[in-house]
Amino acid sequence: MKRFFSLAVTAGMALLVLPLFFSCAPINLYTVNMGYLPPETFATGTSESASITVAGFIDARDIDDTMRIGTVVLSDGYTIPVLPKHLKPVDTVTDGIKKCLSAEGYSLSQENPAWNLQSDSIEKRWGTILIGGSIDRLEVVCHKDGIKKTYRTDVKLTIVFADVKNARIVRTMEAAATSSLVHVRFSEEIMGEQISKTLSKAIRQVCGDGKTIPQILEQK
Repeated sequence: MKRFFSLAVTAGMALLVLPLFFSCAPINLYTVNMGYLPPETFATGTSESASITVAGFIDARDIDDTMRIGTVVLSDGYTIPVLPKHLKPVDTVTDGIKKCLSAEGYSLSQENPAWNLQSDSIEKRWGTILIGGSIDRLEVVCHKDGIKKTYRTDVKLTIVFADVKNARIVRTMEAAATSSLVHVRFSEEIMGEQISKTLSKAIRQVCGDGKTIPQILEQK
């Protein structure tokens, strides 16, 4: 009986200590939800008959791991990488451009080509207007310095518009946005919100200003 009681006490103590062990284990990775956030209020544009194809974006960032979208910097200088929970960065940007265009009333083709941004590789089946581009910067950095947590985000996209029928580039533009936030709390949710808001701001420079796409359609 005493042996059974002793084993039970030992097992109980192990169960109590186990969560403490894992809670003290060092964190070596953070993951965040990143995606396009439509504005709370917006005016839907007039529906356009022109078919727009959005090509998969190219990741042009000078980094070894293209899944990485940020860094958490601890007070001792130790850094922890930040990755997206779901989609790859290139897929998130491509999907965001499509959602923004759709909300503005533009007709999107079903094509989802891989385009190298060169006019001689444009195919006739890619609708009327082709939009592609590259991710030049896409990053959220959080400095955990005692009570104060500083979040900084930086997004830069290069957007290329092409006239499919004439197989020519009609415009290349830059869409960039930055933001910063000082907060007493650290969380993956805050990092995800910050990078999503900044990315969405850059994307809306492309298709949500009510000017760029109509001008492109007039040039073709």
